Amino acid sequence: MTIPHFKSNHDWEAFTSIFDAQWHCKRALLNRVKDDLFPNTSWNGLTSGHMEVINDIVTNLLYDVDRKFKETHQDYKTEDDELFIPYHSFKESVAEALKEALESQKECPPCDTLPTLP
Repeated sequence: MTIPHFKSNHDWEAFTSIFDAQWHCKRALLNRVKDDLFPNTSWNGLTSGHMEVINDIVTNLLYDVDRKFKETHQDYKTEDDELFIPYHSFKESVAEALKEALESQKECPPCDTLPTLP
């Protein structure tokens, strides 16, 4: 996703207003998960791995909450909601495909056992 080339200052302000609202929401959710998992710990006291786990938890929960909310509030559903693949399922599918590809390479005979061309 890219930032659009704005046609006016008004469009830029509308875009940044939406961004600010989304950021405040995401930051509040990140802090909520961090505080539940690591009480009395600042962000500076966490490793990048901890931060990644916190972000993954929030991202997955946001998807699940959005899906469940739209199931009980049908007027919020859109056509795209039926096409969306859960984040964790997509990630698992890619990991599974890579694992299968690596395993299939192990099944190939070594190069010295292949017949030579005349």
